[in-house]
Amino acid sequence: MSLMTEGEAPGPVRFYLACDDIGCPARAVFDLVIDDPPPPIEDDLFGHILHSSTRAAPYLEEQGWTFNQGIGYWCPACSTPRSQRSAPPRPGRRGPARRQRRDPRGPQ
Repeated sequence: MSLMTEGEAPGPVRFYLACDDIGCPARAVFDLVIDDPPPPIEDDLFGHILHSSTRAAPYLEEQGWTFNQGIGYWCPACSTPRSQRSAPPRPGRRGPARRQRRDPRGPQ
């Protein structure tokens, strides 16, 4: 999974997010202030661990990120169906690289 956090609720929590689509370099870093503390770890282990990410889920959805169960988070570009994506820009044609001619008289 590509969502990681730094910090503890209540208070500011920094989120690091990377797109899990193969070959996608998209990354996001953002801070959220989470007001309520997580449930006690003895009572609810998963609720305690996932507390911050649960609070961040609506924000991520607003930004266009989607969560695919078993795959992970996809950025807004990768979340758009391929049939609706704009084509990536084609690289321009470049002529063959030319070497500079050497002076037959040698260095001057």
